[in-house]
Amino acid sequence: MAYIKVKWRKDIPKNKEMSARDYETYLLKDRGTELVTNGHSSIPGYAIDKFELTQAAFGKNKARRGQSVNIAFEVIHSFSPEESKLLSAEKVNFMGTELAKRYFPNHEFIVVTHTDTNKTHNHILVNPVNEITGKRDIIDKKEHLYNLRAISNDISRENDLSIIKKTDKERERNIPQKVKEIQRRGGKSYRLDLFQKADFARSYATSFDEYVSILHELSINVAITEKNITYHYVGHEKGIRGKKLGTNYDKAGLVEKFKSNDELFLKQPQLRRKIRDGISNFTTGKRNSVGVSSSLLLDGTNAQNSQGKDYGSYTKGNRRGNRTPLPSDSALRDSIVPISEIRKASNSDILEYLKKQNIPFSTNKSGDTVLKGREHIVINGNRWTNTKNKTIGSLIELVSLHDDVSFLGAISKITNNKNLLLLEQYFGEVKRPYKSFYIPKIKKEDPQIARQKLKSFLKSNRIDPKLSDDLFKQKRVQVDAKGSIWFFSNEDPKKAIEYTTDSNQNYKENYHGDKSSPFTHSYKGGKQLKVYTDFLSFLKASGKKATAKQSQSSLVLMGLEEKALHIFLATRPNIKNIEFVEPESKEHNKNQWNFIDRQKKTLKPYGISVSSISFEKAKGRNLARGIEL
Repeated sequence: MAYIKVKWRKDIPKNKEMSARDYETYLLKDRGTELVTNGHSSIPGYAIDKFELTQAAFGKNKARRGQSVNIAFEVIHSFSPEESKLLSAEKVNFMGTELAKRYFPNHEFIVVTHTDTNKTHNHILVNPVNEITGKRDIIDKKEHLYNLRAISNDISRENDLSIIKKTDKERERNIPQKVKEIQRRGGKSYRLDLFQKADFARSYATSFDEYVSILHELSINVAITEKNITYHYVGHEKGIRGKKLGTNYDKAGLVEKFKSNDELFLKQPQLRRKIRDGISNFTTGKRNSVGVSSSLLLDGTNAQNSQGKDYGSYTKGNRRGNRTPLPSDSALRDSIVPISEIRKASNSDILEYLKKQNIPFSTNKSGDTVLKGREHIVINGNRWTNTKNKTIGSLIELVSLHDDVSFLGAISKITNNKNLLLLEQYFGEVKRPYKSFYIPKIKKEDPQIARQKLKSFLKSNRIDPKLSDDLFKQKRVQVDAKGSIWFFSNEDPKKAIEYTTDSNQNYKENYHGDKSSPFTHSYKGGKQLKVYTDFLSFLKASGKKATAKQSQSSLVLMGLEEKALHIFLATRPNIKNIEFVEPESKEHNKNQWNFIDRQKKTLKPYGISVSSISFEKAKGRNLARGIEL
């Protein structure tokens, strides 16, 4: 298979690159291996001279505003090591010459074939100025890159060679043609994101008001006038006209799509009832309700008949004021995807999700919350911003990235309305061809090294190192390549306690997941309960029994979590006596002592007595029970 790369060669290069003239000399120098050359209207060794003469003859040799001139357009045409062994240098040069002839007719070029690496390859230097018309018609590098790859594949097929597959590193992008066109015009990331969000909205909207409302929840505002529709991506001043995205996204194209969506939806009357049956009260972790601003959105209404419906109507804006107004809830009551569900998901707290999914985040020097490993992703409440490519999104986009699902799949997961996924059975899944960023995944350490590191960690904390084998066997521990040690709950695999080293090689504790429930527990149904607020103390005191079935009722919290303790007690009314295991060092755990004292006062009115026991005594009791067993 042949790979394609492109580059400009200038008269005055930037940084440490060579000028076009020096680069031609470099290509033709003796490498001790076979060197094959060819060309059109130019001789290797004098090609750049000829390019400059042609450009001067047509007045195309002057730079704008003192910038350098693109003297040559270079195409690097290389073959895999396997095919390089089968191909002669002459054959590779022939295919490179054929590529240049087909794609750059009426352009001067030379082809230099190198065989000094395990990949035989061509360097093709092309004059960007047409020798017949005098126009500089090689301008957009990206456009030519994609087109050259397509022609290169054709030549490979003709010569019984393999082609670039979608799974290869240099694969041709599996994205819609319209997105490719945006890329070829030098489109930026936010434009690609805008495209796929507009594609999602048009797939389910049956009116302009619904279309505008869906996009608003995805951080895109829409201005509609009698003639045009303009998209405004949040954070970017310049709007994009619908006709630039394509006919499917201008007013006329959208009207046709709204009609077809309505007709398809009316053929499945049971869908509306099932989707609305899945709507439930939705609250944040702070118990604040979000997403529903009107009971109209929860009514089990029937879809209006599409006959006589004005698909061109919309909520009009004010030229002197708000040009992107939002429609009223009553105008959205018949939407296919209830706007309330999209709004719930869009308004959900991102940090809550990160905690529950064990996705690490941190605070940077500026005080911003950022994704760990992706510090350019800044999180602020229910929105994240990619400071590199200037894209923005909510929990909807983040869940779709993390779980690799459609936007509808993400909304379904966040709102727990699984009935929404029925729409994908009837309307088809709306693909996401563009990803704003990738959520980092934890890279695991080599298994043998991981076991050594865990044993060393346990030993340094005076915990039996033999526990490491059972912890790995039960998949309750993981050591990542950066040295962090993760202990996972045996009840909820998304809940973890991470120990990372600081600059002084001291371990720091971090919690991941929902802390409002215990990290682990073993309740035997009696009146007594032993409580640990530190997982390492539990491992140390319990010894080998920590990974086996406990003979006594115990509870391990993720720190000083009062809420988790109270919920646990409320669901187990038999518990009447709590025994907190005191910290080993009274000096460094004043907060824990205060926590225990507060529980004594809080739980007394409920008939629950609270006492404490020294760590050494708790450890001794466990050892004694172990001997009895």
